[in-house]
Amino acid sequence: MAGMSQEGMDRLRQIAVGFQQAKILLAAAELRLFDHLRTHASAAHVAHAIGADARAVEVLLDALAAMGIVDKQGGTYRTQADLEPFLVEDGPAHFVASLRHMNRLFRHWAFLEERVLGRPAPAGIDAAPPAADHENFIRAMYAITHRQAEAVVARIGLSDVRTVADLGGGPGHYLTSILRRAPGADGYLVDLAPTLAIAQRIQAGNPDWSRVRLVAWDFYSDDPPSTLPRLDLAFVSQVVHSESPEANRAFFRRLFPLVSSGGRLVVHERVVEPDRTAPQETAIFAVNMLVMTAGGRTYTEQDISEWGTSAGFVAERGERLSERSYLITLRRPAEV
Repeated sequence: MAGMSQEGMDRLRQIAVGFQQAKILLAAAELRLFDHLRTHASAAHVAHAIGADARAVEVLLDALAAMGIVDKQGGTYRTQADLEPFLVEDGPAHFVASLRHMNRLFRHWAFLEERVLGRPAPAGIDAAPPAADHENFIRAMYAITHRQAEAVVARIGLSDVRTVADLGGGPGHYLTSILRRAPGADGYLVDLAPTLAIAQRIQAGNPDWSRVRLVAWDFYSDDPPSTLPRLDLAFVSQVVHSESPEANRAFFRRLFPLVSSGGRLVVHERVVEPDRTAPQETAIFAVNMLVMTAGGRTYTEQDISEWGTSAGFVAERGERLSERSYLITLRRPAEV
């Protein structure tokens, strides 16, 4: 038809079929298939090991071979050597946990239309028990962001910091990076008790971990615990996108009395530009919050600064480090 663009249709199709390769990889990770491909193995052997149908496993393995993730020789398969550390359960990068977390997201994304229409996703769509899902999520946080922690922390002035808390710090990688740069500071990792237990396992062997004090606090619901001192630096990384503006405003008000005179609240987030369409990845991440949370989304610098000023902080200039990374500093006025 006149005016129709083949290139336009091809672009739309490429977007539309993108889920197929993603789901092949995510399903293989969910099934822990790669743990049985450390040496060459047949589809029948793998199927028996995971309690699956041999024909189905063979089809999945052939697709993984076509995608360049596993190597096929005759009738046997093995994970590509350079990818194996990221795909086996005991891999040091914890990346396979992030794949299982993404598989959970995939299941919820399948009901995006329902969320847009204001309907909840069906019950029972998650593959793993809640505790396993939570562990995958915390390990995914580490796998996806631990390499950027040093670069982020390098942009935060630490010379005047004696007490620092990472609130919602998950696996603790940002806090240990801060403590490496501030050797005289006392550090507190603040999160839910199950998360702190997972962080202990992830950080085992990290020499900086011995300086971390663990504080269990649901800061979106409860008053601050007495174990937290006044803070020169309160660091909140990739947390506020999961909650509504009203919940975040209340959180900042709850946090304000904990920050020392002249101290700072530093928010590290995926910040969207004022028209909310850029960066593209951040705009798409807002859809992730739509399907996964009751009130979350990505926010602008102005949004986050306003929550701080309404609590009593003074907003300082924000700084974009990358599409995923933006620092906003809120300072408590010095008392005279």
